[in-house]
Amino acid sequence: SQTLLGEGAQVLGQLLGYESSEERLAVLDAGLKVRGTEFAKELKAMTEEALQGLNNVPGGADPRLVNIVREMDGRIQEFIAKN
Repeated sequence: SQTLLGEGAQVLGQLLGYESSEERLAVLDAGLKVRGTEFAKELKAMTEEALQGLNNVPGGADPRLVNIVREMDGRIQEFIAKN
């Protein structure tokens, strides 16, 4: 739904602002627990789309950004698999 999409984009944007990977993943985990599997699936679709977009950046995307999105994508996948 449109609301989930907007919320998901907002959450991903906030997560990208964290310098520390541990902090980012802790906040992501907390958000997934509160919002549940449907929300996780929306986020997963967004991270997959983001990774595809980053792969298509001419000259290559910022490797740090790619790693952050990959890490979040993996963590969301784990959450979905467990729930």
